[in-house]
Amino acid sequence: MTPTAQIPAPRTELPGVDLERVTFEQAKGWRCVLCGARLTADRPLGVFTTDKGLLTDPTELWACALPCP
Repeated sequence: MTPTAQIPAPRTELPGVDLERVTFEQAKGWRCVLCGARLTADRPLGVFTTDKGLLTDPTELWACALPCP
């Protein structure tokens, strides 16, 4: 029998980002959660959740592939 994969718990903090104010487009991965730019090349930041706003369910957030301005 193989061990079951552990799913990491969602994080509740992202330095410099108010997770309760993430927009719909940011939550869907269409815009960078750090700078708001439209994503054409991206990188995952991890799964996050909050008590209020759009991230009440665990949501994977994305940012610009290159560091944001």
